[in-house]
Amino acid sequence: MLKGNQTFRHCPKHGQIGVIMKKLNCNKKAATAVLAAAVAMSTALSGCGERTDSVIVRESETPSTGFVCAAGCTCTGCICCGTDGMANNVPAAETETESETVREESTVPETEQASETGSPEAGGQEQTPAQEQTTAQEEPDTSGLSEIERLSEGEIEARKEQQANFEEARATLYGLKNSKDKTSKINQMDRQILANNAYDFSKKNIVFIGDSITEGITSALDVNGNRISYVTYADSYLHFNRVLNHGMGGRMFSVYGDESLSLALNFGNVTNVDSDIIVVFAGVNDYLSTPPNKRFGDINDKLSTAGYCGSVRYFMKQLQEYYSDNEIFFVTMYNTNKKVECTYSDVKGQPTLNDYMEVQRKLAKEYGFHVIELYNTGFMDCTDKESADFYLRDGLHPKDNGNIVLGEHIAAELSLYFGQK
Repeated sequence: MLKGNQTFRHCPKHGQIGVIMKKLNCNKKAATAVLAAAVAMSTALSGCGERTDSVIVRESETPSTGFVCAAGCTCTGCICCGTDGMANNVPAAETETESETVREESTVPETEQASETGSPEAGGQEQTPAQEQTTAQEEPDTSGLSEIERLSEGEIEARKEQQANFEEARATLYGLKNSKDKTSKINQMDRQILANNAYDFSKKNIVFIGDSITEGITSALDVNGNRISYVTYADSYLHFNRVLNHGMGGRMFSVYGDESLSLALNFGNVTNVDSDIIVVFAGVNDYLSTPPNKRFGDINDKLSTAGYCGSVRYFMKQLQEYYSDNEIFFVTMYNTNKKVECTYSDVKGQPTLNDYMEVQRKLAKEYGFHVIELYNTGFMDCTDKESADFYLRDGLHPKDNGNIVLGEHIAAELSLYFGQK
């Protein structure tokens, strides 16, 4: 009869022997002696082999206990010494019953025991066709599932934890001096974040709204003749159900030129009713355009649609009205050396590119939208020649190197937001 944490062990040399073991609080030498004594005692009980001379019965024990102790044992509180408060106090009748139980257990054929325990010594038994069929039926069919759907809850939580660690490490890089090396290090963290993506985008539709950077006018072409912009690389990591690239060269929020290029005036043409996620990456053309008597607008005027500020507000107001259930992200422009001089009719001086991006930051916060920050983090800052030559084609539009890191960064931001929400 087993008690507490006692277990049976099989003796491959002497046949079927039930050896009662217990966790020992003794040194390694004493434990070895105890094992030898237990094997010898069991051999005597089952009639296989001869009793060895190294087994000594302690004088303090009565023969009725059936327990022996090895010579030189110095342990206390273990079954071999009879001091665990259990073995020496077992009545003779109970001890006999226990011995019979041991012998009864030891009569199980060796191959059967090995099969039940999965012991590598016995090699196990091959499954019958019926067993194999049962096993196959128990395994769930994952053929139609996405990569994320195949993960267990534990694996998803582990990925989220890893993402949080890499996000924290990445945040420390934003404080570095802007350079190509800094962007490269941020990109390495972005890739680690994406490698641990924990959100399933396979059922999400996304639309990217923007200008020539989103369209990818200076990027390579795929086999079908489509431009490979940052949108392509973002999708290659997140695997959306449907991706729409609504980028077009010359687009801007305001009406500084052709009305057909104004996002505010062509809201229905640039959005999509089936989208779940909207990413807007625009504003640099508003900054670079040089119409006469250009108007910047007033960010605090909630009724006016005039100038850049009014156009951005009007566009966001429409997003809130028609796409309130969508997750909407605005991406600020990376810094470049592109600068213009023009005359403003409503402000003094020359608003900077960051002034234009600040309008988007403040209004996005007002309307409850998300911001993916490039300018203030220094990501892909191309004001130095090394970065500009490596990431840009013409000092403004990304070449393939730029599209890759830009797409991976935006994808990493989406993965973090949806994975942690």
